[in-house]
Amino acid sequence: MTDERRRIGILELNPALEHIRVPASDRCWWCGDAASTEEHRIKASTLRRVARLDDGTATPGNVFKKSSDYEGTLRSLGKGTQIRWRKNLCGRCNSSKSQPFDRAYDDFEAFIVGHIHDMSTWKRLDWQMVYGPEWREKARNLARYFGKQLGCMLATQQLQVPDELIEFLNGADRCPSTCFMLYINPRGVDAHEQMRSDGSEDGLSSFVGLLESTAYQTEGVFSGVDYGYHIGYLWFIAQWRAGVDVASWFEYQVIDLPRVSNE
Repeated sequence: MTDERRRIGILELNPALEHIRVPASDRCWWCGDAASTEEHRIKASTLRRVARLDDGTATPGNVFKKSSDYEGTLRSLGKGTQIRWRKNLCGRCNSSKSQPFDRAYDDFEAFIVGHIHDMSTWKRLDWQMVYGPEWREKARNLARYFGKQLGCMLATQQLQVPDELIEFLNGADRCPSTCFMLYINPRGVDAHEQMRSDGSEDGLSSFVGLLESTAYQTEGVFSGVDYGYHIGYLWFIAQWRAGVDVASWFEYQVIDLPRVSNE
């Protein structure tokens, strides 16, 4: 059996994937209740950090976005298809159930921003440096944050959300078919250093976004997907492959930080 790659348009449905799509639904992909909310593609607090002016206020006009269907400053930090997935979660799943995931992300983002000037030289990351003695559960919740994002992307694309991913969000210790990984992008590191030499105090820490995603099919059946997100030069990758059993970053206190190029 061979896998055939198909690019998923992050902001629009790709006709090449029509044969592996599921019918559009008005239900929450996580729990099955009525879908009433839209999840931010990039966390609202992250957008506010990027949009913050010197006086402490945040304005969408201070955020420039470039994607396959949009290029320009944002019109809003709180609503619109340019910053939110489609309505595919209920209010409870998008708030109280996933709050621990959001907090784990917030803590790690603060850690990255605080170490952005030296983290590029690290070969490894010790989760205890980030989360302290509760690193196991908090590193796992960080993965669940991106698992939720992956689910929202799949539901937006009308692709089936894997049952194992939902079980992981519901408290399972592992999601065997999804590998959560961290990478450092050397080209991003070069850009960060260039920005610093040009006088930017923040460097690349204010550059956040989604990486291009790829869907996979095996003999006409949806069998895998790649999701990627970055803060500066640090890449967060979630790869789902049907039927595999892979390890993820939360299963080890100390993890490698491999270098990977855009290709």
